[in-house]
Amino acid sequence: MFYYRTYKKDVVKIKNISIKEIVQPDVIELNVSVANRDEAIYKAGYLLLKKGIVEEGYIEAMLKACNELGPYIVLVPGIAIPHARPEAGAKGLGISIITLKEPIPFGNEENDPVHTVIALASDNNNNHLGLLTSLSNFLMDHEKVNKMRAAKTTDEVMALLTEND
Repeated sequence: MFYYRTYKKDVVKIKNISIKEIVQPDVIELNVSVANRDEAIYKAGYLLLKKGIVEEGYIEAMLKACNELGPYIVLVPGIAIPHARPEAGAKGLGISIITLKEPIPFGNEENDPVHTVIALASDNNNNHLGLLTSLSNFLMDHEKVNKMRAAKTTDEVMALLTEND
């Protein structure tokens, strides 16, 4: 399925990519211990690096963006979505997910503490838009988010992410 958006008088064709098309068990880690926000972002980014979706510089760019621009990445209560510009070292489209053993503050008073970090990478400025729609739909389902937070296995998380998407 495709949809269109207008940007600077150009019509851009965007593929509607869903979570279930790209998420894989090897980019999900549960009950991860971290000391702070930067470590949480690094660990989520490292899963993308191990999978070959990003270069190491991409992780540094995610950290830099959060440190320079503030905790805007905590879009909904308890969920942070770190990301960087494609040219920072994204080699493909992907997400990684870590749930934290103990929720930590990211500096966003309205949505802290964070219990789940979903790192996002896209190798261009358009491919991730369909994925963001799918991810947003998932995050709006509080029951699914709570189940993901409580999940004990990556299979449980995969089932939640891929059902009815």
